[in-house]
Amino acid sequence: MSHRQHRRIFWIVTTILCLLHLDFFNHGVTRDLLFGWLPFDLAYHIVWMIFAGVMVFHFTHYVWRSADEH
Repeated sequence: MSHRQHRRIFWIVTTILCLLHLDFFNHGVTRDLLFGWLPFDLAYHIVWMIFAGVMVFHFTHYVWRSADEH
């Protein structure tokens, strides 16, 4: 992929992460605990942080490094 395509994908994924971070669809909704002890909101944000971390790792390890090598 070209650097321009990676940049476009980066901004799309970043926008999606920002929208998902707002968590607008769970506002005021009470749900049962997951596994009997984990609140749903906390589980949602844990998954969100893992996805954001994978994105940061991917773009800093592969895309940023390959852009510097050119």
